[in-house]
Amino acid sequence: MLKLFKNLRKEEWTLAVVSCVFIVLQVWLDLTMPEYMAQITSLVQTPGSRMSEIVLAGAKMLLCALGSLAASVVTTVCAAKIAVTFGGILRGKLFRQVQSFSMEEIGHFSTASLITRSTNDITQIQMLIAMGMQLLVKAPIMAVWAVCKISSKQWQWTFTTAAAVLVLLVIVGTSMVLVMPKFRKMQVLTDDLNRVTRENLTGLRVVRAYNAEPYQEQKFDQANEALTGTNLFAQRTMSFMMPGIQLVMSGLSLAIYWIGAVLIQQAGLPDKIRLFSDMMVFSQYAIQVVMAFMMLVMIFMILPRASVSARRILEVLDTEPSITDGTKADGLKEKAGEVEFQNVSFRYPDAEEYVLRNITFTAKKGETVALIGSTGCGKSTVINQKTWSAPGKSCLAIAANIWRY
Repeated sequence: MLKLFKNLRKEEWTLAVVSCVFIVLQVWLDLTMPEYMAQITSLVQTPGSRMSEIVLAGAKMLLCALGSLAASVVTTVCAAKIAVTFGGILRGKLFRQVQSFSMEEIGHFSTASLITRSTNDITQIQMLIAMGMQLLVKAPIMAVWAVCKISSKQWQWTFTTAAAVLVLLVIVGTSMVLVMPKFRKMQVLTDDLNRVTRENLTGLRVVRAYNAEPYQEQKFDQANEALTGTNLFAQRTMSFMMPGIQLVMSGLSLAIYWIGAVLIQQAGLPDKIRLFSDMMVFSQYAIQVVMAFMMLVMIFMILPRASVSARRILEVLDTEPSITDGTKADGLKEKAGEVEFQNVSFRYPDAEEYVLRNITFTAKKGETVALIGSTGCGKSTVINQKTWSAPGKSCLAIAANIWRY
């Protein structure tokens, strides 16, 4: 997948850097708010505190929330711009690459697969970039930053958070092991569904003429049921992740408050306020850690399918066309309408023998052309002949007509 990112231009890389800067700003603001919450908690429980101090701390906390919202909006806009532009670049490259393919390469991939790779596969890449710029970059920064802030607190809370993260990783890992093969298979099944649909639409008159509607419906039902069953299995498996994550988050909050209640009860009077304030701050940071892993889970839900799509796109882009165009686009003016072939041979893909071998001739306007080729039996045979009169036609058009006849 990283190979595809070479197609990004300087504008997209600049937007990516700007997006990363605002992501760091957003994480810093999100992790600063619990500190103001701890300050408000301490002021409320401290005798002699003034209301202006509490309001000032609340105002700072509100500014942090608004700043985080603004940074999130900027990040979303940049990520969407990068994803849409990158998708357009890939579609253009795929279209131009397929334009240069011969029927051999098109048959190798199949028309249905090329359609899927140009549409559905690129959409999967766009979704990954749009979400990845916001979550894949933000989640590790938030997790590491939040862990650094809670590492100096009570070891009981830290141990509880580590256990919650471990349970979360087990849930995510189990789901990924189950759905990864299904995500890989899903794109191939989408190709099959497109192929069956295209065959039915292309040959609709023939299908109706031979009353073959039931046969075509059976073929479509088989492809549709295979894709539907695979998609249902993957989605049902992934549906267990969100309730599991919510259970871990609720259990972590409950454990932090329960441990905090025990610690506050055992502490002396001067330490009770400090422990209560630490408990409130720690609970917020612990939730931020779990939220970071939750963001990674959302990325893991689309990453397997996007990686398969990226590999399929690269297969098309890395394919070398068997027929390449020449360096000259225009012919000689004094030889307008004239085509010359020198030692030209032709055979069908995977065929053992050449259909035409060492063909040499010059076709001029108004002349009768006889194509002489070897049949593979040691004899020469006149393939066809035709009188050409093509005033105003290009050499390419005449060559196409020669090979057609």
